[in-house]
Amino acid sequence: MNKKHFSKLGLILFASTILIYVVQILAMKLSENVPAIAENESLSFLVGMLPMYVIAFPIIFLLLKMVPAVTLEKKNMKPLHVFLAFLMTYAATYVCNIIGNIITTIVGVIKQSPVENVMMEVTSNLNPWINFFIIVICAPIMEEILFRKYLVDRTAKFGEGVAIVFSGLTFGFFHGNLIQFSYAFVLGMFFAFIYVKTGKLIYTIILHMIQNFMGSILGLLILNKSGFMELAEKLETITDEAEMIKLFTENVGGLALFAVYIIFILAIVFAGIIIFIVNAKKFRLNAGEVTIEKGKRFSTVILNLGMILYCVFWIVMIILQLFQ
Repeated sequence: MNKKHFSKLGLILFASTILIYVVQILAMKLSENVPAIAENESLSFLVGMLPMYVIAFPIIFLLLKMVPAVTLEKKNMKPLHVFLAFLMTYAATYVCNIIGNIITTIVGVIKQSPVENVMMEVTSNLNPWINFFIIVICAPIMEEILFRKYLVDRTAKFGEGVAIVFSGLTFGFFHGNLIQFSYAFVLGMFFAFIYVKTGKLIYTIILHMIQNFMGSILGLLILNKSGFMELAEKLETITDEAEMIKLFTENVGGLALFAVYIIFILAIVFAGIIIFIVNAKKFRLNAGEVTIEKGKRFSTVILNLGMILYCVFWIVMIILQLFQ
């Protein structure tokens, strides 16, 4: 019976993945007939993403409502605790992102061509306002409702640990590439822990928004304003020491801005790591109303038809993205 519960969730997630692909492909095909959209990268991105949130996600929510859920106890977080949670989640994202980049670099060496950073490729050339609307507003709200509210509510009865890992794993796979999976899996578990302990989605939505803003908006803004990428490209073609010194002198303001940003980021990361280490023992997980025997959790939660379809689909997509 427990296995069927997770299989049903997996089947809905798998069907939802196909639905999202279909909706996005149809939207993009239709937009190809509108020159004003087809020729504008930002509008094409908007047209491709909005149907997922406006059409596909509401259908997914309706499907998941057919699966029994529990109501979590509501508790408040103090502003200080929200801030500490931000430091820890950002540090986890940063460290896991480095691990993901190392793995993809190794894969790139093996296949003798670099692995594309999908997120960076997509967002770097977009209109900043469209970027902000989709990545900082739409994505955090809709993804938190799905992967925290709907999934945690439907798995928490099996124990907080089960709900947290299930939420994190499905959230990680949903991003469809190894670099994002490496941090989205861990980040998803952090958010699920916060949600299962507070029963309030507002905290994870806020934290998710801040994470996306820091990673996809602020970082790109600093890179553009500082001129760091252009400077790096110019340095690759210069061999004369005098020209290098002149180039650095001309870009001292941008370099100073970039240096301040890096120091700021590293300060957050180190603070987050220290706070996590100091408070690690406080991360206690409660058992659920329904107990899954030790040794049978993986087979119950993952080795079922629905979850196998969902996981295998995304594993194949991640591998294809790595070696394309």
